[in-house]
Amino acid sequence: MRKLIIFIIILGTLWIGLKLFISKKASEVQQVEQVFEFPSGTTLSTLSSKLEKAGLISSSFWFTWWVKTNSDYTRYQAGTYKFKNPNFKGIDETLKSGNTYNPVLLTVVIPEGFTVKKTIARLEALGVGTKQELEKLVSDKKFLKSKGIKGPSLEGYLYPSTYIYRSKPSGKEIICQMIDTFWSKLPSDYEKRVEQKGLSLYQAIIFASLIEQETFGPEEMNKVSEVIWNRLKKKEPLGIDSSVIYGIERYDGNIKAKDLKNKKNLYNTRVHRGLPPTAIGSPSLDALQAVLTPSNEGYFFFVQDTKDPTKHIFTTSLKEHNKHVKNLVKETTNGKVLRRDRK
Repeated sequence: MRKLIIFIIILGTLWIGLKLFISKKASEVQQVEQVFEFPSGTTLSTLSSKLEKAGLISSSFWFTWWVKTNSDYTRYQAGTYKFKNPNFKGIDETLKSGNTYNPVLLTVVIPEGFTVKKTIARLEALGVGTKQELEKLVSDKKFLKSKGIKGPSLEGYLYPSTYIYRSKPSGKEIICQMIDTFWSKLPSDYEKRVEQKGLSLYQAIIFASLIEQETFGPEEMNKVSEVIWNRLKKKEPLGIDSSVIYGIERYDGNIKAKDLKNKKNLYNTRVHRGLPPTAIGSPSLDALQAVLTPSNEGYFFFVQDTKDPTKHIFTTSLKEHNKHVKNLVKETTNGKVLRRDRK
């Protein structure tokens, strides 16, 4: 009987010692940061071996033992995980949580007013599609029809936003998401409301793109909208220089006198009345809304403010407008006005 008691004491001591040893092993922190793949169907012994080979644990044997005695392996969820200085418990909790690691692989930023041409150049620079392939896509009539676009161009339908991808997309996938985002952002009653004002949806998008390109934010959009509406109603040329620029094939940063008189440029709103043939960039939701909500101040003209190139001076008479234009020319000649490099 005495020998049995001694044996039980020794066995108990060994068991406590073993538990303390495993506990120590479990609490050991591995100084490593690593992304780890845990495929579905992996056995506990295979997982333990992979963790040891990756340097995330010091012993696959003791990790297997610890999981069997302290956790429930059936609750582990397959996926990609990121570990930083882990111990047994940290790994166990992470694999049971299912909080997988999904790094951002690509961020595509499309600013307000960006043209299709600039969007294609940006996508090509990011390695998603070639210029040739993307240009073919954006002019594909079958593709345009499949995306609900009735006009001849994708211009205006590539919604300006920041697009984040956790897996590598194709150029077509990104273009499709931009179009889908446009449709999702457009208010459900928008087409009906612009039709009540005498515009088709396509014309409203063109209108909005003019507003977008002529402003640096929503503050002046309603005023620019009023100028365009008033000129359309009077059948006067819109005189939107950003539209003229859009139609210049190799624009070098300066509008020349011959550019303003060029009738071959269908986007030259100095000589052609009405809206240009297509949008001239991607309008924001603010610009689209401004088409419907013009101010009511009698504005027919606007010109860049010499004190702040991101703002304009709006006027109701040509005489007053010409006075401000003369001042702008004078200040520009003297080098006192900053360039209006927009987007």
